[in-house]
Formats: sequence, structure tokens, C-alpha cells
Amino acid sequence: MSESDGSFARDPPASTDFADRIAAAAEMAGGLARVVDARTVLVDDAVDEDDFFTAVDGRTTVANRYDLEKAVPLDLKPHFREVTRYWVNEPYSFVVIFHSTRENERKYYLVEPHLTRIEADLKAFLTRKLRTGITYSDDESVADGDGSQRAAVIETETERLLERYDLYEGAVTDAGRSGVLGGLKRLLRRGASGAAGTADGRNDYEGVSARPEPAVLDEDAKTLSEYQVEKLGYYLRRDFVGYERIDGIKHDVNVEDISCDGYDSPVFVYHTDREQLITNVRHGEGDLDDFVVKLAQRSGKGISKRQPQVDATLPDGSRAQLTLGREVSDHGTNYTIRQFKDVPYTPVDLINWHTFSIEEMAFVWLCIENGRSMLFAGGTASGKTTSLNAVSLFIPSNAKIVSIEDTRELEIPQRNWVASVTRPSFSADDVGDVDEFALLEAALRQRPDYIVMGEVRGEEGRTLFQVMSTGHTSLTTFHADNVGEVIKRFTTDPINVSKTLFTALDLVSVQTATRVRGKKVRRNRALTEINYYDAEHDEINVQDVYQWQAETDDYLRLGSSNTLESIRFDRGWSQDRLSAEVFKRKVVLAYLVDRGLNTYTQAAATLQAFINDPDTILSLIANDRLEASLDDLRGMESVRIDTDPAKEAMVPRPEPSDELRRLTGSILEAAEAELFEEYDDRSTPSVAAAVADGGRADEGSGAPTGPEDEP
Repeated sequence: MSESDGSFARDPPASTDFADRIAAAAEMAGGLARVVDARTVLVDDAVDEDDFFTAVDGRTTVANRYDLEKAVPLDLKPHFREVTRYWVNEPYSFVVIFHSTRENERKYYLVEPHLTRIEADLKAFLTRKLRTGITYSDDESVADGDGSQRAAVIETETERLLERYDLYEGAVTDAGRSGVLGGLKRLLRRGASGAAGTADGRNDYEGVSARPEPAVLDEDAKTLSEYQVEKLGYYLRRDFVGYERIDGIKHDVNVEDISCDGYDSPVFVYHTDREQLITNVRHGEGDLDDFVVKLAQRSGKGISKRQPQVDATLPDGSRAQLTLGREVSDHGTNYTIRQFKDVPYTPVDLINWHTFSIEEMAFVWLCIENGRSMLFAGGTASGKTTSLNAVSLFIPSNAKIVSIEDTRELEIPQRNWVASVTRPSFSADDVGDVDEFALLEAALRQRPDYIVMGEVRGEEGRTLFQVMSTGHTSLTTFHADNVGEVIKRFTTDPINVSKTLFTALDLVSVQTATRVRGKKVRRNRALTEINYYDAEHDEINVQDVYQWQAETDDYLRLGSSNTLESIRFDRGWSQDRLSAEVFKRKVVLAYLVDRGLNTYTQAAATLQAFINDPDTILSLIANDRLEASLDDLRGMESVRIDTDPAKEAMVPRPEPSDELRRLTGSILEAAEAELFEEYDDRSTPSVAAAVADGGRADEGSGAPTGPEDEP
């Protein structure tokens, strides 16, 4: 092959000896290899592509290696090296993270099925027809239905269009829809979530194996292949029911934030492991305006030049900040979406991330279980809400909980839970507005044991502290970088809580997003107790119980805890009993970490069951039977733990470090010597019955709720 024009050299003359022929052939092969390398994405050799592009039903995935090659521009392929890849909406879309050697930065590429020109034209045609049909539809589910109902409308309208324009082969009957339309109906019935369906007995999609040969690309074909219908159906569902171009990113559980900063700007994502990444997804100027208007409408909000900025909650619970046009943004329309986690993180995850130590988490557990109020402070994206959600698992299941949020983020397993959400007024004069004040007042009439407030931003903080001072345990978050700033902002305008009232708060956890060994992490910088108001010096006395040491990335215990001492006094415990209660909770947490029992179901069931009946759980741990009993533990009637296994499997839960494994091992060894002997071979014939009944046999667990629980 010629180096200058890439053409193949002529065959060498017959007189050339055999060695020259071999050399010429080798040169031709080398030239061909260089062309292939230049035109092919350099993937990770460790990836088994046959396995990666095979769906659970044994068929080839709809998006495959061909789509990956089409997604990366030809001029960038020589510079891209694959870092990792994973499915976000199997079998339709996956993500590849590349490292660009030329720019020395990482890129986030969303790969979806590539549409040929004629397929793209057909998609545009079907989109126009569907939009017209849906606009004039009398079906109430078009406007008011959920994702699956809207998908059903699309299915019906698409069926009508395919029948009208003869875009499928053969008759379609209600009894056996096995042709193209049947494939489309099965596709659409997978619902708005985009989850892949189950196997239907076919070996592969008709038309996929020939790709990109004429069987798929034939522009004279009079009917669609099943594979083409799968692709078109995916895009129709994505655009009408999902989130259009960013739908695949919305499915990525590793993405915390999605943002587009203006016209002609690429979409950026904040990745849990890779931080900020630039993506290959872009909106055109008109498309971006239309998309932001659509997001606002789907959130029940209006956005226009008169009101160009809107804060909204998307149907899946994600928070969105939307800006339309150039009135308030030089770069034009933009949006930022904070992703909602369907399956929350747990205290086990916080320990594995080293956000908290096991000792700190056991301390927090005992405090919250015994009715102490706590505030999580920190900057944006420091993990405040994640921690608040996780420690809600320490609230006893026999307590009544009322949560107050402006955007639903909390997921609590306890059944006795009233989830309150603010609502803006429907008119300009704020008539009908339901804010945090109104919800707090309503909460007092609901007789809660615990009030969980998603975030304090302003004057509602004064009401929250009044509620706290009346004996209602409260958990909340607040934007502040240290305890001093928390106190200053709460005790001055506009919140203006009196300093004596502020001491109703027991604990402040100050969280921070920082770097350890070059990696961005979240750490609990300090765990601080609010002790008392010193009138003589007009100041609030506080003390740090734990501090994070940046030099060693470890947590230091600074002294005795007044909060634990108050719990000991309230419960009538001896000092030994208090130490034993803290140790038991350390053992439970260490066991969950050591055995890898880190899913939401496993952690929530264990923690709630321990609070209800510690002896049963310690017996199961001592005899290493906890995991086998988890299904029984989920049977507690006062707790609802119902997570989607498919969504749980996608949650990127952290693994413990080697140092943490050694620590949990030493805690369990100490438990073998000091604690487990009394639980060895203890009979627990019915775990569910034991947990449900006797739940409070050990007065050492749970917040006091009445005379029967007093020592």
C-alpha cells in the first residue's frame, strides 16, 4: 500500500523471487492494518465484546460495536483510548469513557443505535404524525397519564401509522403478533423506564446480523426489518416518553448532575467516579429551547421570556434549574439537573466511602435512635442529603415520622411516615401557597416523634427550632462550612433563632467535598455537640467529639461525649452498659461491611430489626445466619423495604478498603471474645415472629416512647 495515497500496490512481476513477494505482501498487510487502526476505536482488550453485546435473552443487543464506531468521529479515533464502558439502558444505549491522548482529558460518550439517512427520515415522519395524532387525541392518558400510559398511546398511534403506510410485512392479528408490529408492541410495553424486557424465544432480531449490509441499509426496501423497528421504537419512546437526547444519561446511576450551559454547548455530567466530564451529546439552538420548555411543562411549571428561570421537579424526582433564552444568560438557554436516586445509600455505604468511621456511625446511630436532634452542614454536593437519608434508617420503626421537603429526595422505610412536600401558589398573589411554615404547623398537629426537614434555607429555621424545643426530634441539612457559621447564620437575621433556643439542637455534622490522594471524596470534617448557652459571655458552648485528620485521612476521637452521657442518664444505664450499647452497634455495622451486606434491603432490614429486637440480630450474627434470615427480617409489618432488584443491581455501591476490612475483622474478633458467647447456638425458630413481637425486650434499644420503655 502506498503511504501517500493509501492505494494498494500492483502485484509484483512474476520474475520477483518468493522472498520479495512475501515482503510485498507484508507491506500491504501492514498498510491495511494502519488504515484499520486509524479508522477503528481503540477499545479495552479486557472487554469480551461478544459477551458485552449479547443481551440476557441471548440475542445481539440493539446498540452494538458498529454504533460505537459511528459515535466517535473518524479524526478522533487515533487519539481515544477506552477507560471503561457499561450499559445504561440495555440493550439500547451504553456509555464509554475515553481518555484523549491529544487533549489529555476524559470524554463521556453515550452510544445509541445509529440511524441511516432513510431511517432518520422515517423517524422524523413518524414523529410528526405521532405529535399530530397525540395533540388531537381524546385519550386523557395523553395529558394526565404516567410514562407507561403515554407509551401505550404511542403504541396505538404507531400501530395505526404502520398499518396505514404498509410499513410491515404480513397480517397482524390479536392472537399472534409475531411480525414487525409485534416486535414494536413488545418494545413499547417495556415502559417508560427503558428497562429491557424478557426473552421471547427468538434467537435474534431479523435484520441485525447483516448490519451494515444491504439487508438493513437497502433504501429500496418496501418494509421494515424487525431490527429497524426496534431502533425506531426506541427513539420514539425516548423522545415522547423519556428525556430525548439525554435519556441515556438519565439512566446512568453513576451520574449525579447533568448540565448544558448554553447554545452550541455540549452536555456535561458529574460522574460519581470520574467527576466532571464532557459528553458527545449536543442540542441545536431551537432543540435546546424546545427541550427546556418541555422539561418545565412536564414538571407542571411554565417558562417564558417573562419568567425565564424556573426551579422544577421532574417526574422521576430529579431537581432541575431551567433558564430560557438570553435575557438572563449570555450563552442562552441552559439547564442543570440533579439526579434523583431511586435506591438510597445506606450507613454501610458511608462507612465504605470513609465519609464516616464505624465508631462515628455507631455514635450517630445511638444518638438518633434515642431521640437526639442532628443537623448536617456543608457546601453544595458535600453529601448532606445522602447522609440524612442514610441515618434515617436509625429511626425506630415504632416512631411516627413527618418529613418536609420542597423536592422529594428522602426515602424512608418506616411505614408510619407522612411525606410532606411544599407547593407554590397557582396565582401571582401567593394565594394557595403551601410553604415550609405551613407544613411545620401541620406537622405539630400530626403528633410526630421525628421531623425530617430536607433543608433549612431561611426563616422556617426559626419554626423548626421552636418545634425542636418542644421535644420533637428533628433532622435536617443546612448550607454552611463550619459550626461557627451555622450558629452565626441561625442566630442572626433573617432566621434569628435565639441562642437559648439554638441549644435544642444536639449534634452538627460538618461535611466537605475534598481530595485525598488526588481523588475527590466526601468526609465528615467534624462531629460537634451543642452543649449550652453561656449567658455571661453570650456564646454557645460547643465541643467536637470527632474530627477528620486531613494528613492521615483518619478520624480522631477528642474526648467524652456529653450527648452520650445524657442518653446514659435518661436511660438509667451504667457506664459499662453505655459502652456495651455502642459496641453492639459497631459489631452490627462491622458485620455488614465484612460480609458485603451493603444493599439497601440488607442494610435497612438489619438495622430496623436490630432496633426492634437486638438479641435476635446478635444471635444471627454470632451464628453467621443473618444473610439467610434477611427475607424474614423484611417481613416486619412496620417497615416497608421494597426496592426494584434491577435498580439495586445498578447502584454503584463502594467496596471497603483493605484497612477497613482489617478494622472490621478486629471488631468481630473482639465480639467473639466479649459478646458472641452468650448468643452462640441460641435458638431463633421464627426470626420474623421474634422481631415483630418482642421487639422491645431489650430496653437498651430504641427511643423511649412511654412508661413501658422506662428502665
